[in-house]
Amino acid sequence: MNEYFEQEFAASAQKRRAWGAALFLAAGIIWAVLAYQLMAPFSDGDDEYSSSSRTCQSVLFYEGDAPTWADATWDGCRAQRRWPEMLGWLGLSVPLSVAGAVLFTGGSTSLRMREYMAEHRIAAAAAAKTAAAKTGAEKAVAEKD
Repeated sequence: MNEYFEQEFAASAQKRRAWGAALFLAAGIIWAVLAYQLMAPFSDGDDEYSSSSRTCQSVLFYEGDAPTWADATWDGCRAQRRWPEMLGWLGLSVPLSVAGAVLFTGGSTSLRMREYMAEHRIAAAAAAKTAAAKTGAEKAVAEKD
């Protein structure tokens, strides 16, 4: 019965660790998409081959004194990179990463503690066996005398 509970404990810890990794991955994907949107140049139109679409400079890395999206004529560039929407996604990634950290750390710690306890049980059993063998040898010597 004890073996069954240990296996269930290990399966539960592995499941928690997997969920934590999945939540970390989801938060990482959100961060990667947001970083790309901030750093990559983009077009303000739906069709990049259209004559009416403009190439907009990246929000973070722009050339010149003022970025192209700061001018009133570049409303299309500003409409493509909406700050409230980007901050909303960033805000969503925070609880995902915190929950992922808690689940992954808890699962990993539980698995490591199970391994640690198993090592000590094996060492304790070996020590008990050695002590029993030593006691048996001492009894055999005492009986001869």
